[in-house]
Amino acid sequence: MIKKSILIIDDDIILLKTAEEILSDLYSVSVAKGGKQGITLLKKGIIPNLILLDIAMPEMDGYMTLEKIKGIPGCEEVPVIFLTGFSESDYEVKGLKAGATDYIVKPFAKEVLLARVEMHLARSAQNSRKTVIDTQIQENEKRAGKTTPVESCPGVAQGMENKEIAEQMNYSYGYIKNVITRIFLKLDIEKRRELRKLLIG
Repeated sequence: MIKKSILIIDDDIILLKTAEEILSDLYSVSVAKGGKQGITLLKKGIIPNLILLDIAMPEMDGYMTLEKIKGIPGCEEVPVIFLTGFSESDYEVKGLKAGATDYIVKPFAKEVLLARVEMHLARSAQNSRKTVIDTQIQENEKRAGKTTPVESCPGVAQGMENKEIAEQMNYSYGYIKNVITRIFLKLDIEKRRELRKLLIG
């Protein structure tokens, strides 16, 4: 069985070695001694299943590194966990808003690191499978010239949010968003209330 891959980006050599020792039995681990080195690896096409990223690094901090990571093709959906010595909530909020998946304060317990990594890898794999299935369904329906289930969903006219419709119909959020955008383009409208008015009066 092929191991999932993890990239650790941190200028703290001791932490790099510690995290690598904890994770290497279960995962294929690569390390980068700073943001620039991490970005270089990713741009070479070495895309991991998950990234552990420090915040306080010289030259390029974690926030800037994360921004650059999200701009690399293939890295957009890779979960990134901030691994940092900053425990204040402001740093955590800023990290999550920047697009981080999670936030672990160091020094950390081995069990906590392993549990968080396992959880986010599982979620990422599940989301990837769902995206592939949704894409196949969408392509099949398009070829058959059929109206998708979402297009006939009364929830759209009732003003339900995309997330609610996705949960109700067991489709991914991205698929629902694309389909509803298509509906609006077909009807030449911009907002849900316009659709409600059009269908209900």
